[in-house]
Amino acid sequence: MRPARDELFDWILSLGPTANYNLTSSGLTEPDLRGMGVDTSFERFATENDNHERVFTEEVAKLYRVEPDNVIITNGGSEAIFLAYSVFGTRGAVVPLPNYPPMFTIPSSLGVKVLSTVKSRPRYRGTIFGLTDPNNPTGRSLDDLEAEALIDSVRRTEATVYINETYNEFTFPVKPQTRFGGADNVITSNTMTKFFGLGRLRVGWILAEKRRARQLLYGKWAVSGHDSEYSLWIATQVLRKRARFVERARQIRLSNVGHIHRFLEETPGISSEVGVAPFCLVRYRERTDSVALARRVLEETGVLIAPGDFFGAPGTFRLCFTADERTLRRGLAELSDFISKRSS
Repeated sequence: MRPARDELFDWILSLGPTANYNLTSSGLTEPDLRGMGVDTSFERFATENDNHERVFTEEVAKLYRVEPDNVIITNGGSEAIFLAYSVFGTRGAVVPLPNYPPMFTIPSSLGVKVLSTVKSRPRYRGTIFGLTDPNNPTGRSLDDLEAEALIDSVRRTEATVYINETYNEFTFPVKPQTRFGGADNVITSNTMTKFFGLGRLRVGWILAEKRRARQLLYGKWAVSGHDSEYSLWIATQVLRKRARFVERARQIRLSNVGHIHRFLEETPGISSEVGVAPFCLVRYRERTDSVALARRVLEETGVLIAPGDFFGAPGTFRLCFTADERTLRRGLAELSDFISKRSS
């Protein structure tokens, strides 16, 4: 394995602490768990004798109306991506751009050829198609007909369609939804990190057909073994109180998306379509490299944005609206002023 650099991760970790207004975080802020009715007492946890991996697995299965054998717990969303590609993408990966960087840096790190268009569809065992739904960085949901066409095109092969559904809850379905559906050639993943704002728990999951789930489990045993039982204990409570977290997320998005729409309407020289996820991909007219532009923005305004080049989208930047309303409003004002001056 020759690890490829994740430029987005490096960018956020190295520059985030220097920003006055960090608009690169794609997940909601951490909630007040006790205020949401979640018991966080380690002493209470230590008195329980449950098999917390089994209990959490059953809770996920119940939410998605699948069998527990279809669920594999992962160490956050990152391990899910790694397992999907390392187990099912041994001969090649197709990752349409723009996309979340680990979706193409991980297979590249594993030494497999990565293509960026689904028009070339090699249909053989060991090939994986990596999608994000809703898409990161555009925030838009996959087209249902296109997704089904891709799944159907490889249904009778040993190829795999992997759909990272990290932001799917932001569509606010009545019940959690997934494109897994029991199909042999489709696996999906999700995490507690973004919608629930619980990245520090490091809890995620993959849904897969039972035979493939077993293969993923063997891969997990080789990488990380078991997961934190304390994290799983808390995560189980959160899923059982899902309605409270859904309402919290709905209110945050409703409050913040208005500021994004005003920013886009009032700032000259930019354009974007706001999707369902709490971020959008903003295209600018200026002929400047997106990394250079983002560095200039940070230096002159204290606002940190994510360069579109990191996602395979030159001439753009990703703008997240998960920050607290005060930070978002002031950050957008600084960014709008910066872009307006350069457009005049």
